[in-house]
Amino acid sequence: MRLAGPDAQDVRPLGARKGAGMATTLSRNLRADRVSGLRLRQICSVESSSSIEEVVQCMIEQRTGCALVMRGGERGELIGIFTERDFVARVVSAGLDVNRPVESVMTPSPKTIRSDASVYDAIEVMQEGGYRHLPVLGEDGNPLGVLSVKDIMHYLVEYFPANVYNLPPTPVNAQPAREGA
Repeated sequence: MRLAGPDAQDVRPLGARKGAGMATTLSRNLRADRVSGLRLRQICSVESSSSIEEVVQCMIEQRTGCALVMRGGERGELIGIFTERDFVARVVSAGLDVNRPVESVMTPSPKTIRSDASVYDAIEVMQEGGYRHLPVLGEDGNPLGVLSVKDIMHYLVEYFPANVYNLPPTPVNAQPAREGA
């Protein structure tokens, strides 16, 4: 569906722009579609001096798997990222006190991507680094949101909705033996 006029945009979801061949269309659109067109996750933005406990609480409230660690407030400089993985691997497994500053356990200088980059570029950065969350920066260099693997999956599912949504439910695993007496 195309609209007429100076502000005309294709209002279909990015992945729903279908052409001749599905694989060709997907390949072409991965390079043509911009990260700014994807639904980005809200930012849980924290100061580097915030306690781990405060950061985890922010992540819970925002329902996100990561927090962007900033120096100088919300519009300050992005200096790190703290993820669920960091919490488990660096805090829980080491038995650290959650009152410590997040700066001591964050991943410093995280990889980022600009909002005008292609979806293909975002996937490449995430795949090469093994990242589940990728901060997205605007033209001014400030974080606009976070792109997650889940967002990429939703984008890709738009190309194969019948195949994905019509999958049979997972067969129930049979219990090998009765439990109890």
